[in-house]
Amino acid sequence: MRTKPQSPLINTPSLAGLALAVALLFDAALSIQGLVPEQASLFPALAHFLDTQIAERLHTGTALIAFTSGIMLAISLILIPMQRVYRAREAQLLRERERLEAYNAELAQQAASDGLLGIANRREFERVLKLEWRRAARERQPLGLLMIDIDCFKRFNDSYGHQHGDACLRAVADVLKTAAARPGDLVARYGGEEMVVLMPHTSLEGANRMAERIHTMLAERALSFPDSPVAANVTVSIGVSSLLPVRDAKRATLVKLADEGLYLAKEAGRNRTASVPHLRLLHSADDSETWASREHRA
Repeated sequence: MRTKPQSPLINTPSLAGLALAVALLFDAALSIQGLVPEQASLFPALAHFLDTQIAERLHTGTALIAFTSGIMLAISLILIPMQRVYRAREAQLLRERERLEAYNAELAQQAASDGLLGIANRREFERVLKLEWRRAARERQPLGLLMIDIDCFKRFNDSYGHQHGDACLRAVADVLKTAAARPGDLVARYGGEEMVVLMPHTSLEGANRMAERIHTMLAERALSFPDSPVAANVTVSIGVSSLLPVRDAKRATLVKLADEGLYLAKEAGRNRTASVPHLRLLHSADDSETWASREHRA
């Protein structure tokens, strides 16, 4: 005998329980919000219980939120000024560091240059010569050097005074800087009225061309020197050298070759360029010694 199937809403416990729970919560919510009087609520006890519990939780949560907000506000009031002070201090330190770096660079420049002529000094020349010699050895390229001396400069000073002598030195230095305009060239004061031009990647032929250019430019400058026994204007004598750094060669030899060439130019009558054969000095005694500035030949 077949029976009529029952309704699934009645026989399904889960759906019935869910419906009951929804009804309870809906009734409690309405009671809590005051939309339904507690006496008219379907479950007044439950509504009162939920109302009490939720009120306590809300009160506790509100207090916690207020406390946390106060802490965050206090921290903000403390940290924001501190952050501003820190950023201002950081900016001040950066400016101070930039100022010190600029000051150190200026000191380094002053230590490496001649204050009167505005070119490198002897110490800077020795430093750069050491570096360029090593680089020339690595690259297997010749290194050229000019040793330049103003002819009869002592007589110029005696005749026109030291102020005019300083002006003469500056004018010659300007000519050298204009002539040796390549990025790697170095013009330096070697001592007194002697100056040098260091030229990387320059053979003896190229160094001689540079020397002739200096003679030409100085003649065009026409610095008056009537008392000179050489010419009516200021002239220079130039010693030229160029070496390819090899195992037996030393940088002191490069300087000595240029110095000997300068001596030959002055002995031959001044206002000229001269050089000596490389083999004349390569095996001379004690090439490794540092050559002091020799006495100026009048």
